[in-house]
Amino acid sequence: MVTFLDAVVAIAITLLVLPLIEVLGEAPDEPLDDLLGDHLAQFGSFALSFAVIARLWLAHHRLVERVGGYDEAFVLTNLVWALTIVVLPFSTQVIAEYDTERLSVGLYIGTIAVSTASLTLMSVLLHRRPALRRAGSPDDDSGLLTSGVTTALVLVALVLGVALPGVNFLALLLLLLTGPCVRLVARRRARG
Repeated sequence: MVTFLDAVVAIAITLLVLPLIEVLGEAPDEPLDDLLGDHLAQFGSFALSFAVIARLWLAHHRLVERVGGYDEAFVLTNLVWALTIVVLPFSTQVIAEYDTERLSVGLYIGTIAVSTASLTLMSVLLHRRPALRRAGSPDDDSGLLTSGVTTALVLVALVLGVALPGVNFLALLLLLLTGPCVRLVARRRARG
């Protein structure tokens, strides 16, 4: 299953670059600096989505390192996560074409929200179902906390990005608060 999901991620990242290759065929006589300038939004959305997919893959990889078994719920949740990864190249092309329209912002951040929610659900399943954990793997809920905080911040970013057109994709900067929020919740748990 992990090999399959790694292949899905590799293919999705490869699909991100295909529209950029097509750009080269559009204007072979155009100077390169003009071509790059004219398609700056596509290059920016490619870079953003590459970083997003890479980050989601790293989070998934850390999670599945602790997996020693699986059940139907865990497999289905992984497939939902894989679907979000496969949809991201499409969402990337949408934001390259439609820029910061509310629907494009909603589609892109919404895809990320479903992906992070899937990772959170996988963490919950791993925490609550010891049979899924690899032998000797501790029942560490710190990953669950981080995943939950990340999902909450992405959901807030989705609402803000869609509701406030001037904010749009900048709402994703809320993810920079993940570490501080996790530490705050951990401190409150320790006191409680």
